[in-house]
Amino acid sequence: MGKEGFYIRTDKLEDLYNIGKKVSLILSDVCPTTLRAAQAEKISEKVLLHCNSIIKLFDMAQEDYSELDIALIASAARNIMDSGNVYFYVTERGISEEEVQFRYNLQIMNYEKNVKDIFRKLKFPMDSYKMRLLDHDFVIKEIKETSIYSEADENEKKRILSGKPFFRRKSTGIFSLETESAIFNILSNSIHSFYIGLSNNSINRSLVFNSYIDPVMLCIISVETAMIYTANILYDYLQLRKQLGRTLAREEREQIKALRSTEFLEAYLKEQRDRFGRGFLQVNRNIQ
Repeated sequence: MGKEGFYIRTDKLEDLYNIGKKVSLILSDVCPTTLRAAQAEKISEKVLLHCNSIIKLFDMAQEDYSELDIALIASAARNIMDSGNVYFYVTERGISEEEVQFRYNLQIMNYEKNVKDIFRKLKFPMDSYKMRLLDHDFVIKEIKETSIYSEADENEKKRILSGKPFFRRKSTGIFSLETESAIFNILSNSIHSFYIGLSNNSINRSLVFNSYIDPVMLCIISVETAMIYTANILYDYLQLRKQLGRTLAREEREQIKALRSTEFLEAYLKEQRDRFGRGFLQVNRNIQ
């Protein structure tokens, strides 16, 4: 699968996965010693497992691409983007230890609110001993005692206590904000069964669902996005945990660094923009 000099670089994604798993929970048993590193470790494992799932889906469909679940591949890439946003939020450098703990406490509060809502809807007994163990009043107390909370305005304080996991999150800077938003939207639509999510969920054509964002385009964007985000996470993770970085060969570290580049995807999107902007006669002339 692929066209016009561009191809779906699952080989590069597999190389990245094979390197990354050496320094992840998948194979490594070197325990983190800080809260920031412990969070980074688990997120790194998550994105690598998603990468492996993408690789396996392509592997299973080699003999018959009509069975390739492209929507699931795109959904996994979308999850990797989302994990990248969390990763760079919890591992941000230059923030105080108070803020590291503050950001972790926001996640705990988000967990408590969500899991209680889930159990309530599933009609779990809300007055049980186990349910009381989910109470994290001490976390709210710790949050309120931080300088971050005390210096926030009233609207910000309400937002902090609402249980949302992010507060003043910065962009990852991997893509421009518009490109990041567009790619996230493309991948997110594969989760749904509306028109755009059904027009490219497989290579099988439909008379009633058709999109310029075709299956090959979605595959290339998905694999490249998964690879770029995972490489950026791994590169940063090895800066955070230098002991793990020393277990890799120099060539492996250089490969992670190289795969952070958005150049291939940017070139592909430029080629697609150029094709999209051509007139009908120009397109036909190029086909002949």
